Amino acid sequence: MKSRKKNLLKSRSAYAAILLFLIITNLPIYWMYITSFKTQEEVYGNPTWVPKSFTMQNYKEVLSAQQGRNFTFYLRNSLGISSIVTAIMLVLGTTSAYAFSHFRFRGSGLLLFLIIASRIIPPISLIIPYFKISETLHLRDTWFALIWVNVYLYLPFAVWLLKEFFDTVPAELPESARVDGCTNAQAFVRVVLPNSLPGIASAAILVFLLSWNHFLFPLVLTSTEKARTIPVGVYDYVGDYFVNWGNMAAAGVIASMPALIFLILFSRWLISGLLSGALKE
Repeated sequence: MKSRKKNLLKSRSAYAAILLFLIITNLPIYWMYITSFKTQEEVYGNPTWVPKSFTMQNYKEVLSAQQGRNFTFYLRNSLGISSIVTAIMLVLGTTSAYAFSHFRFRGSGLLLFLIIASRIIPPISLIIPYFKISETLHLRDTWFALIWVNVYLYLPFAVWLLKEFFDTVPAELPESARVDGCTNAQAFVRVVLPNSLPGIASAAILVFLLSWNHFLFPLVLTSTEKARTIPVGVYDYVGDYFVNWGNMAAAGVIASMPALIFLILFSRWLISGLLSGALKE
């Protein structure tokens, strides 16, 4: 009886801790959402947990290119850059990870270590070199500069993650395909990739979201709206003397939409992919 009460107390304590964690982590998100529906007077008045009068004015102002800001242009830039980075990751990341996982060649371990170790360098320490290179090559305010940076930052992560997935694919599968007359490339495309789709989808979603939310380099490498992305566009509402919290909250809600859509539509793939890489036979 005492053991049962003890277990019940432990489970309730665990649930209480989880609930407290969820409240703490989700409270800023909730506050952002309710602020986006408040009037300017209410935003700067006494704080309220629920807007007194819901308004869409903040969203209208954000999407109407007021005060020299073109938020829809930032959306286009972020969508284009993140999609291209994800496509490059799918090509280079999957092929590289498969090679490291299923082939043993001289120096493969050292090369994999160097690829992953490149992420040890703090990104902020590379700001000045990237800025100077972009200026010299006239790449500042271009998609190419941001794509180049994002590929450098997230390709090692994709290779490491995808290698874990490909390690779970039995070596007998591509070997059987080669016995049936397939080349290495055909065995990879026809046999390995279909059996690794959850893992590849997980890596693609994570890379897309990391690229979408990237703030530091787009802030430094863009000075006009030509290549400015969503995170920089949200930060643009912080002025020298005034912060438009209502508009900033609405911009933040819009910026968070891709993450919510991915979680709603592909949560099963994301979870199963991550678990398949973590739980090896």
